Amino acid sequence: MKHLACLLLLSLASVAAWTQATAPAGYRAVHVDAGKVIGQIHDFQGLNGQPTPVLQGLPNLVRQYKELRTSLVRTHDMMGPTDIDAVFKFDNIWQEWLIPDPAVRRGAVDHGNKSILFPDPNADPENPASYNFGPTDEVMAAIHAAGAHVYYRIGRSWGAQATPPVNFDKYADAVKHVAMHYNQGWDHGFHYGIKYWEFWNEPGEVFWTGTPEQFYELYAKTARALKSADPSILIGGPAIADPAHPSPYREGLLDYCKKNHVPFDFYSWHTYAIGSADPYDGVRLARNFRRILDQHGYPHAQSILSEWNLTPDFTEAEKAELQGVHNAAFIGAALTYFQDAPLDAAIFYRGDATWMGLFDLKGNYFKTAYTFKAMGQMQETPQRLAATGADTDGFAVLAGKSADNRTVQIFLSNYEIPAGYKPKRMHLSPQLQKMFEKTMAEQAAKAKTKKPAPVNELPQRTGIVYKNNAGYNLTVADLPWGDAAFTVQRYRLSKTQNLALVENKSASGGSLKISTAFPPDTVELIVLQRK
Repeated sequence: MKHLACLLLLSLASVAAWTQATAPAGYRAVHVDAGKVIGQIHDFQGLNGQPTPVLQGLPNLVRQYKELRTSLVRTHDMMGPTDIDAVFKFDNIWQEWLIPDPAVRRGAVDHGNKSILFPDPNADPENPASYNFGPTDEVMAAIHAAGAHVYYRIGRSWGAQATPPVNFDKYADAVKHVAMHYNQGWDHGFHYGIKYWEFWNEPGEVFWTGTPEQFYELYAKTARALKSADPSILIGGPAIADPAHPSPYREGLLDYCKKNHVPFDFYSWHTYAIGSADPYDGVRLARNFRRILDQHGYPHAQSILSEWNLTPDFTEAEKAELQGVHNAAFIGAALTYFQDAPLDAAIFYRGDATWMGLFDLKGNYFKTAYTFKAMGQMQETPQRLAATGADTDGFAVLAGKSADNRTVQIFLSNYEIPAGYKPKRMHLSPQLQKMFEKTMAEQAAKAKTKKPAPVNELPQRTGIVYKNNAGYNLTVADLPWGDAAFTVQRYRLSKTQNLALVENKSASGGSLKISTAFPPDTVELIVLQRK
């Protein structure tokens, strides 16, 4: 308590000092106009990973997902539940890399094979006895108990077989009946109203080894089957891993669907900033995808970022980075920048207590979870306010007001790309490293006889110079309650603080000024409430 009192006195002193003297050098001038609403604050509180344990020994996180105001849960890499026809094998090299511990991997493989929805590809999709709904029912119930909606990924989890299904027609029919079970009550099912049905994940070596033409055919059959059961649902995909280059799964899929009149409601894509550490990458890609969709005749198709994070490297070497305050600030900046991107949804990878998750094995928050908690809090003040002083390099500001004019909130995140940052590589297992080197050699040989590779549409930004990032001088003007009294609460996330209350005071009048140190790798939530 004594330490908190000192912090409060220092904070009050800093405010008083600013009102009496020149603002500190190196501080950012931030201005919020609480009388000017410029739109709505968009909800990007989507997470990959179920709130129930994906592996034995992990915690149940229904309460934590609810605390973060998780709005959308993507059913990817649930390792059995929600997978249509996955087959897991203990010696799969991708599975071995993901789960190095043999005992844990054996348990995951056994549980996964017992949990898939349509285990016999030769079974009759019309027969309820062909399905194994129990494990997926439990996951769906937990997602809804957490207050979130389901974003259903059709396909398979990491480490399952990557070959095309045995029978395309039966597969599509099975997907239709899964949708009927969860949306229309088929076979003692539910009425969850699942809106988004995403076809596949990252077609390529890990998840799809068939041809693009086979992919198009299976997509078309599945999309038409789903629409025949419920025309109102949205079907799309393909959750592409490399969104910055033209490919058969980008332009090729769009051209096929347009030519053959195949339903296509949204395009989904992924981005990880392992090559740049830049929180603005998602905005640049989103703008590019909007252009691509419009040019290919899909001006009304949604653009969905169904996986994103600072890095995709789930190995032990990157755990500190994934769980730490640097990533927390990256997430805060990215979530703020998404507000001005042509994005319809964003789903972070990932939310649970496994690889790349937001929580530890006891369900405690990592630094990254606190950023989502703070941004979730912003949903209570959804009327977005005009704000100046931010940039697109890492200093992000978002302000909002409640509909009843009793609360104003400001979210700030200060992030910097590490000096001299060089693109990183995944930490591969020895077996995968050999495979990677072989693939690179083959590609180099082909490049000598073929035309150059397509231009990267997301080159690393250069020339970023950070300045006035040591703190902020904040002015909040035209508060909606006029001269009435109000409270000021500041919550800080830093290396030593976990969204801790660092200032709590009363004020009055139609404006407020705050001046405080705010170094990189810091996030703040400021809450102003009329008394």
